[in-house]
Amino acid sequence: MLLKKDRIFYFDEIRAFAILLVLLAHTIKNFPVNVNYLASPTLLSYLTVSRMGVPLFFMLSGALLLGKDYSISSFFKKRFSRVLIPAIFWYIILFLSVAYANGFNFDLMYIWIYDAPVPWFVCAIIGVYLVMPVFNSFVKEHGTKGAECFLLIWLVLVILTNYNLAQDYYPSLIFSNFGINIGYAVLGYYLTNKEFNIYSLPMVIFSLVIFIVCLAINMYLAYYFTNIVYIESISIIIQCSALFLALRYLTKYAKFNPKRPLSKLHNFIEKSWIGTFIYTLSICSYTIYLMHYHIVNLLIQYYPIRTFDLVPVVFLLLALGSLVVAVILSRIPVLNRIVGIH
Repeated sequence: MLLKKDRIFYFDEIRAFAILLVLLAHTIKNFPVNVNYLASPTLLSYLTVSRMGVPLFFMLSGALLLGKDYSISSFFKKRFSRVLIPAIFWYIILFLSVAYANGFNFDLMYIWIYDAPVPWFVCAIIGVYLVMPVFNSFVKEHGTKGAECFLLIWLVLVILTNYNLAQDYYPSLIFSNFGINIGYAVLGYYLTNKEFNIYSLPMVIFSLVIFIVCLAINMYLAYYFTNIVYIESISIIIQCSALFLALRYLTKYAKFNPKRPLSKLHNFIEKSWIGTFIYTLSICSYTIYLMHYHIVNLLIQYYPIRTFDLVPVVFLLLALGSLVVAVILSRIPVLNRIVGIH
């Protein structure tokens, strides 16, 4: 796969990182087999790391789709076809594979398909897309200042949700399943377009420090106090924002300071096989998300992992296996248009 020149590399970095985090989360939740990850401080702390995956995807949606010029009809046609067609395709494959493996045991098929990760994420992103044109008109008119006002209200609602203070003021269930996602989308737009009055390298260092400190605190709380961190948590919002800014300003620093050692390292990564790998992982991310559950089922059925030591191995198998299958599918005419490669 050739790297397209019009792509923004740090977007591909974020998307590749996000899909790996999602795979890590699903590895932890399914392996070791018959072990509750909530009872393992180690797995729970690793799960805390993976919580950033889904928010980063929504942040990228906002960064790419808000503040743009497009008609509502063309937006819905393009976005819904790119989301729904692959989801329907992989859901049919999932149904047929479960039916074949279990001899058309409809009760078991219902349980497996109902628990698959496909429906909730697809529904969540469709929900965001439905209101995206409204928010797009808002940010086009009011820019980053308008986004700041929205994010301030959003953060207040996040805090109320975190401390269970919002039950009497608004339907918290709606916010947890929809409001949090559109908030991340606006946050992605804001962090992409807001120009902060600070030089690139200090911003990179500052963002990385904040990211590492928040991550360490969350892992500590998860390990010693079994404190589960959800995507509605302020700490996850800070972690995602810090990572987003670090990668954005690292790219900016490398562009304007090409002879500096850090810039040379960044440019080498982007133009070498590492950059090609990141790009490939990025454009295959939706396919990997929809398809990796099949590999999870195969591993559970034929190679059930029962020890904690093999969790990293399973994660690598899941990531590499999913990527290889996605790349193969991307090279098949017609099929590459419906499996989710973009």
